[in-house]
Amino acid sequence: MITTNEISVSEALHKIDSGESIKAYTISFDHIKVEALDVMKLAKHGIVVPDEAVYYNDDDIVMDDDDFAGEWKRIDYDPVLTQEAYVEVKINLNKDIKNWVETQNIQLPELLENLLDGFYRTQRSISKVK
Repeated sequence: MITTNEISVSEALHKIDSGESIKAYTISFDHIKVEALDVMKLAKHGIVVPDEAVYYNDDDIVMDDDDFAGEWKRIDYDPVLTQEAYVEVKINLNKDIKNWVETQNIQLPELLENLLDGFYRTQRSISKVK
């Protein structure tokens, strides 16, 4: 049941695409699956989609070896100076991806954190099933 301040995922995406704010609304994720790209769009606007509501198909993911080419370098940190653990990563992106990231205003640290978290949770759940 949708309350007066609650909107559907499709309504939220429409508002985002129209440039409207969705901060005053809540979204119910009961009995619904949200495509991974839409999850990223919602996350960019402050909406957290529960893991169980995220849908993606591995066959839909197009990977090009050049997309993540380059050297990844771990940068150590002082755990006394920070409250949470982090790893800083430097990656080289091809021009198309770099332009896409910039035009979509994608926050790479949050994106990578969410992708790694989702991957980690998936791997854990798969290992429990075996």
